[in-house]
Amino acid sequence: MRFKIGLILLVCCWNNLIGQPNIILIESDDQSNLAVGAYGFGTIKTPNIDKIAASGVYFTNAYNMGCWSPAVCIPSRTMLLHGTYLWKASKINASNVPGLSLTERLKASGYDTYFTGKWHALGKKPKDIFDTHGTILPGQLKTYNSPKGHYTDIVGKEAISFINKAATKNTPFFLYIAFNAPHVPRQTEQKYYDLYPKDEIILPPSVKAGELNPNIKYNYTSAPLNLKTMKGRYQQNNAMVTHMDEQIGAIMESLKINGLYENSIIVFMSDHGINFGENGVAGKVCIYDVSAKAPLIIMGPGIPKHVKKEGRVYLQDIYPTLLDLIGNKIPNYIDFKSLKPILLNNSEENLYESIYLAMFNDQRGIISDNKKLILYPETGVSEFYNLEEDPWEINNLINAKSSISTIKKMAKDFERWQKKTGDTLDIKEKFPEYFN
Repeated sequence: MRFKIGLILLVCCWNNLIGQPNIILIESDDQSNLAVGAYGFGTIKTPNIDKIAASGVYFTNAYNMGCWSPAVCIPSRTMLLHGTYLWKASKINASNVPGLSLTERLKASGYDTYFTGKWHALGKKPKDIFDTHGTILPGQLKTYNSPKGHYTDIVGKEAISFINKAATKNTPFFLYIAFNAPHVPRQTEQKYYDLYPKDEIILPPSVKAGELNPNIKYNYTSAPLNLKTMKGRYQQNNAMVTHMDEQIGAIMESLKINGLYENSIIVFMSDHGINFGENGVAGKVCIYDVSAKAPLIIMGPGIPKHVKKEGRVYLQDIYPTLLDLIGNKIPNYIDFKSLKPILLNNSEENLYESIYLAMFNDQRGIISDNKKLILYPETGVSEFYNLEEDPWEINNLINAKSSISTIKKMAKDFERWQKKTGDTLDIKEKFPEYFN
């Protein structure tokens, strides 16, 4: 009995000693799951991101809900910082917010907050919500090269400088590191390009030469789709990611040197992915999985190591998850869900019965039970995929007789999502065969 009481007191003293965990949120831009080694595609070299995955839980089906802007990062980051669904988030501005942003809520909980890198979100400006900040970069750089060096290196060094200062204090901190990489212009040193010879680039099976997808408005290339050009883009993208990965490694090392690593929640994620020819798309304004999904990796105290989760979640679930992990109450207005039950292995894989996706008024989608329905209201085209058997979304099953009953069930579910998200698009008019 005395031993048990002593153990309880020891644990309590230890918890008081370490205090609240620090939070480091690292976000890249335009990085798909295909550009992380741990996710298992191609020859991408990301040893430091892979170490984070090996030290925590990584999600292979984390989705960005969609966009109202061709700069998909704006909706994604606005939803991330404010915790509300797509169409509610589209109405946010500096004077119209649903509540405190993630940063403000952590600050109110005693966290020292710092930001460096790309800012591309609606709401208040970084200087108004962070205690301090480093270089604030726009969503679209003209060049990565500045008089002070490459911006990927600058952001990494500023993060390390903050960590060194934070180590001298007894205050938990929230460090938000937002790299522009690997977003265009894809400029880095030649040594990184040399790691990925064009003739060795592996393109996914859904990349086909020829016509561009006629249902997608925003393609960043001219028809016909050229495989050599797409290999070049993969080379540039991979080079940018590997460069960024080196800075992430330096950041992780600084946490270890300063004795902060073990008591830190570390999140690596991207705002969305990007297609380099997959499904006839050279861009990111689409809801095919290569663009709609992005890496999401979480490690920290009490979180299991090297665990892969395939359940479908949203990238924006990070806001409530971080609050939940530090014991804060999640406000009622937050739409997204905490991943804590999944992280601690005491819940079902799927937080959501289905995943709703939307781009402007010209694309809608829903995923349920590994089936994916895509609707293009402006062209009247529809697509239906079995993601378990066809993860690259190559074989459109929309005309198969066996598909119709499942599609109609998913259509009803989609209507429920429309009500939840405030989606006012009249989808029934364009697709009466599914909704009546």
